[in-house]
Amino acid sequence: MFEAPRSLTYRAAEAVVIHFDDLLGRLPEDRLGRLPGGLSLAAVRRTRNILSHDYRAAQKSIIWDVVEQRIPAVIAALVE
Repeated sequence: MFEAPRSLTYRAAEAVVIHFDDLLGRLPEDRLGRLPGGLSLAAVRRTRNILSHDYRAAQKSIIWDVVEQRIPAVIAALVE
């Protein structure tokens, strides 16, 4: 996971999640149907807002799960 709060690795993960939300918002309609059923676009947006505006400390385990598991699963579904 992340070595220390606000480490370079954590900051990179923040950037990935923030830009992931932007990319999902730009998907053409025909690709939206390929998104995994359990993916909540509202949850992606909330996570992005927490990270980009630093509303409160994000749980590092959630951010790690998003970067390691969820984003790769979405990418795989989109390129099939």
